[in-house]
Formats: sequence, C-alpha cells, structure tokens
Amino acid sequence: MYCDGKGVVEVVTEIKIARLRKGIKQSDVAREIGLHYSVLSGIENKRIVASEQQRKAILGVIGGSEADFFEPSGLAK
Repeated sequence: MYCDGKGVVEVVTEIKIARLRKGIKQSDVAREIGLHYSVLSGIENKRIVASEQQRKAILGVIGGSEADFFEPSGLAK
C-alpha cells in the first residue's frame, strides 16, 4: 500500500510497479491482451481475481513469472 501523505491510501501491487517501471500504460496492456482497461485496473488493484488465461496474457506483456506477481488464488501480490 501507498499513502500519498494526504490520507489517501492506494493499493500498489507488484504487477503495477513492474508495468510502470517499463513505462507501459495500463490501457496499452489491456488493448494488447484483449481486456477492457477497467478489468486490468481491477486486477492490478486487487478487486478482481485474474483467471489463468488473464495472468498468462498479462505476463506475456509485462514479463516475469506468475509467482512474482500473483497469489495461487490469482489475486495480484
């Protein structure tokens, strides 16, 4: 989690950090893997559990292993 100093707490997952470090926009990843950006946002912010197919597609763009970014349940770390 991240607190912006104004009392706003944001969930920052490993997958979001990796995407930002690579300079890739969320909308670009979503478009490339055929997801609506709101679904990818939900996955990145732990509101949606990613399916196996979604996890593999995301990792195809971001790189890394499933264990680096997702819990066994499919929830982002």
